[in-house]
Amino acid sequence: MTLSKHFLNNYRLKAAFHIGVWLVLIVVYAWLFMPLYGNLGISFLRGLGNLLPMALLFYANLWLVERYFEKNHYVQFLLWATLLMLGIAAIRINLNDLFPPILPSTVILSGGNKWWAGAILTNILTLLVSTFYQILEIRFRHEQQNLAIISKQNEAQLQFLRAQINPHFLFNTLNNIYSLAVVRSPQTADMVMQLSKLLRYVVYDSKAEQIPLETEISHIEQYLQLFRMRSEEELDITFVVNGNIEGARLEPMLLIPLVENCCKHADFDLNENAYIQIELSVEKGWLQFKTRNSKDDVQNIQKDKIGGVGLDNLRQRLELLYPGVHQFEVQDLEDHFSVNLNLKL
Repeated sequence: MTLSKHFLNNYRLKAAFHIGVWLVLIVVYAWLFMPLYGNLGISFLRGLGNLLPMALLFYANLWLVERYFEKNHYVQFLLWATLLMLGIAAIRINLNDLFPPILPSTVILSGGNKWWAGAILTNILTLLVSTFYQILEIRFRHEQQNLAIISKQNEAQLQFLRAQINPHFLFNTLNNIYSLAVVRSPQTADMVMQLSKLLRYVVYDSKAEQIPLETEISHIEQYLQLFRMRSEEELDITFVVNGNIEGARLEPMLLIPLVENCCKHADFDLNENAYIQIELSVEKGWLQFKTRNSKDDVQNIQKDKIGGVGLDNLRQRLELLYPGVHQFEVQDLEDHFSVNLNLKL
């Protein structure tokens, strides 16, 4: 639904609500005062004569609140509200004079005082309700505007973070291909083909707000396959998926940065016992993603000098996308590095 349609629907709903309230008040007035007039038709017309001017007072005061009260011009507001209230009271009194008089025994006050007192009292009540209503309306409107600004700021920040991830993802993959091209590996062509598949994901799927979890898993597997190709030896890399992932959706490229981090910092070049362990599980609407890799701190210092988006970027995205419904734990020990991510899908 577009913004204009949403606004139009809200406007129609609010208008219907206001019309309904005034109609109910007129009907209640006619029913309550019918015994005084002895005729339902006259009672209904008299209700119109009293409540329609009060409706005019109600909505005119909304403008006064917006024009003066909210701008702290309280003296002008009180002056115009008082004049408006007295003018509406005079209109109501003149309209009531057009109807048959009410029996003296049915009213408390006598003579002309009864109508002035009743009109002023109900008009003051109408002003109070109108003022309170408009103040709440303005506060709600400002709150919605602030939320819209915050939402736009968060979206801009999120787009900035995504823009950082995409080239980072590409550069890491190109480094893997370059390492094979240097030694003229026959797997270079296969790696380029795998890279093209991953680029489709980065360019197209990553623009969506959410994607199927199966899609993210598929591209994690492709990335790991791409990483394995750069080595002639069999690498100790495991990726296990548990639970029912069907129908689950999440932010695109949310998990792959953790896989990249494992591949970047695992010490396969120096340690024959190096490993990467990745586990994904879904249970009761929660996703748990664990990564663990062996590491060499000297090697990682050199890699970190090159730069990269890293885990700080992911932390910011999680705060924006899953506030209050995620847990992100990092453990950096002497011989291994592990990450535990839990989030509500």
